[in-house]
Amino acid sequence: MQPKEQIRAPRIGGVDTDGNSVSVDYSANLMNVVLFFEPVSAYSLETVEQIRLMATKYERLSVGFWYVLEPRLSCMFKSEIAQRTLDRLSIFSNVLFDVNNMIALHASLKSVPAVFVADSNSFLSAQFEGTISLSELERTLQARIALSGYRDELPPMARFDIGSLADRSSRHLEPGIIRQLGYATGDYFLGNVMSPETSQEFLLPDFCLINTIYPFGSWFVGRDFLGGNSGSTVYISCSSDESVTLFAGAEKGAVLRLHTSIESPRDLLLGKDVKTVNGSLQVEIEEFRPYEIISASGSSDLLVSLQVMSGTVQMYSVEFCPQRFVHVQGVPAHPYKY
Repeated sequence: MQPKEQIRAPRIGGVDTDGNSVSVDYSANLMNVVLFFEPVSAYSLETVEQIRLMATKYERLSVGFWYVLEPRLSCMFKSEIAQRTLDRLSIFSNVLFDVNNMIALHASLKSVPAVFVADSNSFLSAQFEGTISLSELERTLQARIALSGYRDELPPMARFDIGSLADRSSRHLEPGIIRQLGYATGDYFLGNVMSPETSQEFLLPDFCLINTIYPFGSWFVGRDFLGGNSGSTVYISCSSDESVTLFAGAEKGAVLRLHTSIESPRDLLLGKDVKTVNGSLQVEIEEFRPYEIISASGSSDLLVSLQVMSGTVQMYSVEFCPQRFVHVQGVPAHPYKY
């Protein structure tokens, strides 16, 4: 029987948001966890949070945790915006900023989030791309640490419930469909190619498609975003039982007014970033980050309109995910209160 071939983890080196040289030194720790993530996807950001919590349990057992930020969006190429994102995620060290995507390219990654688990000799123990099994990752760490004589020091394994990323069968945890706005991705949501970096006037659409974004009014079409001034509207249609997250930002703040095609709120869960102000539903856009618009759209297809009331907003992507909350006996776990 041939022994299993050992595969070496790729050399990973780059810079942080301050431009300082940073590289992963596998030999410095018994085990190493390297996470590649992007700030667009809610699933990717949940992965960051879970890995960060895992790091607090294992960092004293010679396990090093590293975070590679894949900018992807043009706003994230600004180091100050990327740094604010890292601060919001409570990541303050062991960060590489993959400005030109060369780190991911060298690592032969096809999708993120992605995780490499490597020992002190830089041999891969596990690798995940796209969907992360936290339970399998932690079992890999525990097995290797136990073999090194630290069995009594091992923390208890986490009990991953339905709100965990480890349960692949849960609809809550499946990576969502991301529709990126703009020219760069080839995702032309109006069915025709638009010239990049131009101002355009969009007519009111007929709303016949699901999971599509419709701008209405005057918009600036950037490389990977839509920029709308006061009076502009974007329509987002989603299928039943989906959540909707918008990645957006504004240099000086902007306010969006939200309307939905469902008149009764009984079956609709609005997202955590939606507020009621003077009787109207609003979303305040400031930092470049994901904004949860709909937590669960219920049993009906849904049309959402977001009208720019003040300021200038930049919209980068819309993510459609299976409903984010578990229903118990048919009652939503976190209903939105009007």
